[in-house]
Amino acid sequence: CKVQVLEGGGEILDSEKPHFTRKQIKDHWRLGCQCKVKGDLKIKVPESVMGVKEWECEVISNKNVSSFIKEFKVALPPGEHMDFVPGSYAQIKIPAYDCIDYDKDFDKDLIGEEYIGAWKKFNILSLKAHNPEPTVRAYSMANYPDEGDIITLTVRIATTPFLPRPQVGFQNVPTGIASSYIFSLKPGDKVMMSGPYGDFHPNFTSGKEMIWIGGGAGMAPLRAQIMHMTKTLHTTDRELHFFYGARALGEAFFLEDFWELEKEFPNFHFHLSLDRKDPVADAQGVKYYEGFAVNCIRDTYLKDHEAPEDCEYYLCGPPMLIKTVTDYLDSLGVDPESIMYDNFG
Repeated sequence: CKVQVLEGGGEILDSEKPHFTRKQIKDHWRLGCQCKVKGDLKIKVPESVMGVKEWECEVISNKNVSSFIKEFKVALPPGEHMDFVPGSYAQIKIPAYDCIDYDKDFDKDLIGEEYIGAWKKFNILSLKAHNPEPTVRAYSMANYPDEGDIITLTVRIATTPFLPRPQVGFQNVPTGIASSYIFSLKPGDKVMMSGPYGDFHPNFTSGKEMIWIGGGAGMAPLRAQIMHMTKTLHTTDRELHFFYGARALGEAFFLEDFWELEKEFPNFHFHLSLDRKDPVADAQGVKYYEGFAVNCIRDTYLKDHEAPEDCEYYLCGPPMLIKTVTDYLDSLGVDPESIMYDNFG
């Protein structure tokens, strides 16, 4: 609910300040939910908001790219186009539904033989989802503009949490409303999408070294930015590094994109980290760092970097990843204004 209040609204509250950089506070950014309206306000509406459109899109692909993450791809209606900056997000309307039965309503061929074993192992196909009223969810887009009039999302299934060990089974907590709906969709289905939204965008003109750090489904906006900087803009005068962390090789995806970029662009470097030693990766000869992404960037790159404070950092992933990385960068003296991130739960 961030908004730029140019006149009115009073002074920014202490509870708002942690959400903004010093420059943003100076530029009159506020949290709309904390700004009391007692008179006329003058606000600045981003131009991007005026370009938001809604479409009925057609699902063209919905395959798993890891055990529990789908690459969900839709096509805009013929003749329609979305102007967006890589790193933006889209919204999808989730209709009310009585019941989505994972076993009956999820296409197991779309999950894939490679991944269905994990679903059976944890008895996830026994779950059901219910949604009594329509809602909307936001997901970062993994596609970049030159890929055409499509929207690509990476969506992790939000299952019911497991009971604490040694108990077996699931807690009495609802499954994810949106992810269950998206996982049930098949090519040819229609969905309501809107966009673009957001301001998690690269700085195209600073000339600084760019470092992306992500994990899990946080891959989406980082892929969009990196592919645009390389494939579209053909950036060769800036050092580009991407650090991506996953639990295992089978949980990492879009890897071929970045391996190809390394061959094509000498200034682009991809750093894969896996939580622990991975026999599959070892057998395939895949190069990786054993440990978490923040340790990878520390041990293999920034600890010997001459000026980490002169780089730009783009982060996307679970809250713990964002916190550990930002804490580490802060210890190096990196200005918060040089750290951009897209945080999700």
